[in-house]
Amino acid sequence: MRIIIQSIKNYFKSKKDRGLEPVFFEKISDQKTSRDQMRENLIKALKKNGWTIKK
Repeated sequence: MRIIIQSIKNYFKSKKDRGLEPVFFEKISDQKTSRDQMRENLIKALKKNGWTIKK
């Protein structure tokens, strides 16, 4: 089995070449973001894309 690691740009280009689009791909944090803020950003992104969160 051969593993190929692609950059994000190559990933999106290969998807576009095959006629596909990623469901969603959003940046939720950077290096200075706290873990709690990353979690909140992820929840917001998931809800925006139709996911439901159960507590």
